[in-house]
Amino acid sequence: MKKAPCAELAELRSAFVDGALNNTDRERLLSHLVDCAECRRDIEDLRAVRELLNQAKTQPGPTPSDLSLRLVSIAGSDSVAPLWTRPFRRTPSSRTSRTGGLPSHRRIVKLRITGAAMAIGATIAAMGVVGYAAAPSLAPIEDPTSAAQAAFSSALGQLPLASDALNAVMLADSNGLSAGMSPRFAAPTGATGPRLTPAEAKTAMQRAADAANSISYSGHQWFLANRTGGAIVAQIDVEARAGQGSQVMVVGQTGKQLLEGFTPALISSRVVDDELLALLERNYRLAGSQGSSVAGRSATVVTATRDGSDPAAARWWIDDATGLVLWQETYDKDGSVDLSFGFSSVAVSRANGTLEHLPPRLAVPPTNTSLTLSSATELTASGWFCPRKLAGLSLFRLRSDRPESPDTVHLVYSDGLATVSVVEQRGKLAAAPEGSQWDSALGAYVRQGASGLATWQWNDVVFTVVTDGNSAVLADAVASLPHGAEQTPTTLGRIKAGWSRILADVKG
Repeated sequence: MKKAPCAELAELRSAFVDGALNNTDRERLLSHLVDCAECRRDIEDLRAVRELLNQAKTQPGPTPSDLSLRLVSIAGSDSVAPLWTRPFRRTPSSRTSRTGGLPSHRRIVKLRITGAAMAIGATIAAMGVVGYAAAPSLAPIEDPTSAAQAAFSSALGQLPLASDALNAVMLADSNGLSAGMSPRFAAPTGATGPRLTPAEAKTAMQRAADAANSISYSGHQWFLANRTGGAIVAQIDVEARAGQGSQVMVVGQTGKQLLEGFTPALISSRVVDDELLALLERNYRLAGSQGSSVAGRSATVVTATRDGSDPAAARWWIDDATGLVLWQETYDKDGSVDLSFGFSSVAVSRANGTLEHLPPRLAVPPTNTSLTLSSATELTASGWFCPRKLAGLSLFRLRSDRPESPDTVHLVYSDGLATVSVVEQRGKLAAAPEGSQWDSALGAYVRQGASGLATWQWNDVVFTVVTDGNSAVLADAVASLPHGAEQTPTTLGRIKAGWSRILADVKG
């Protein structure tokens, strides 16, 4: 059985026989005829029929066959018109209302543009459907505070004047740390020796920063934080090895062990350390005196004031022999103690022996990818909130859970003294964080312990703020971040999110 000629080229074949094809369509048909025997046979048949019709019309000689006469009688007056014009003919009734005619070049161009526009529209619609379907739904976030505290503790551990006691207490259960009154412990003595110039005070702070990762020591520490509703008190046993990390145990006021774990030594960036010390120097005036004592060791006291006069904002007692920070205190604007922590006994060694029988690591932060601060612009364009300044504090560290299309972003701000950590997570806050209360003034769930903590939902992001500062620092930071009624994602936004996810999966 022979294969039928290509139906979509029927008009072109008829026009070709009549010599009415333009150059483009002629080349197209000739290219097709090279490989299509059925269409070539159809053209031969059309030529034969056309020849018979021409003979019937022009030659009076021989009588045409019955088939030719029958075809001419059926066609009538249209028998003399080329076959390829048939699609453009009009019925008698239509000729009275419309003017028929052959397709012009302008009409052909218009048809092609219309077809291309329809194809583009169909493609865009298909891409929209795919992007909308691929858009990730908001994952429920049960309680983001543990992860946020782990990220905050990790950030504190990388500061130039990091304290093992402060890092560990920030992770401990605040309920086990509460006490009705402040504990009695041997506070460091005041300085009675010569005063330091601002340059000497800065040198002492730089020496303390350099000693943080190069001194091995063990000892017993006290921690006190004055918070609304009472004091937060803890005792800490710490054993640190230079280059390895610290083994820490936190005990509450009643003697109950609240936390035990290991914090690995983190590689400190001298650039970041210098930047933080420069922030401290820009925002505070440094002064100092010699002749103090902590845990039986002679120390130099460095004081930071906000405007060069009392009250002090913070003090550090720095070991004269090693540069180790033996004690630290921060104060509120009235000069009252906010945080106070340091050694009641300490043994310093320059030996770097290996710690044995290490307990589990204290905390593993959810953000393990370090980003440059310049990435804040790109993250902001992707819907994250990444200001360079927050409540007067400067952004100095930026991390995420992965390099491309992250679900969690961690920003750390400081003025050289107070530290504010902001964790942003894509998702839906499932319930109020444990132990927190809704604060209508701040618009967040708030929990006050050794650290101040606030959590709230904004659009598709859950914000969690943690700080070692007082309640005023927490309130300023929370107020500087976005709040408002939850907004339903737009269709375009969902499509964009879907394609971002697809591209991220393609990149791997």
